Amino acid sequence: MDASVDKTLLALLLALYHLKTELAPAEVLALQTNVGRLLELRPDKSTAIQSEINAILDKNPELQRLCQEAMTKLDCLDRPDCYLPNRTELETQLEIEYRYRGYFGGKPKKNTNEIQNLTVLILTSDRPHKTAKKIKNFDQYWELPQTPMF
Repeated sequence: MDASVDKTLLALLLALYHLKTELAPAEVLALQTNVGRLLELRPDKSTAIQSEINAILDKNPELQRLCQEAMTKLDCLDRPDCYLPNRTELETQLEIEYRYRGYFGGKPKKNTNEIQNLTVLILTSDRPHKTAKKIKNFDQYWELPQTPMF
């Protein structure tokens, strides 16, 4: 997946994390089906995912403002996934249990995308805006300095 889409997904999650108002049921459904499921089933469709996110943001000005603010904060990062919690921490924080579904033949995938995995978990939940708030230390992205530290 394209790095710019990764940053957009992470910005969307940060916007949900900082959103003060409740999402409308139609917005929750759009996040679950139009973005979450599409991302889960067809992660290679970057343009479709991006356009679905833009359609949702166009309908919610506060979410759009927060997403744009998050994008400006994330622009200075080369690897935006370096602050994400690992799978065990995620399972604890989101109160879910990951189950292995058996052996699938073929070579294992070495290029898993943690931002995509996190986004699917949050957006396909019952209340994405509340699930995003459960992630501890997610606010670190919001507090990043505007210039990279060397």
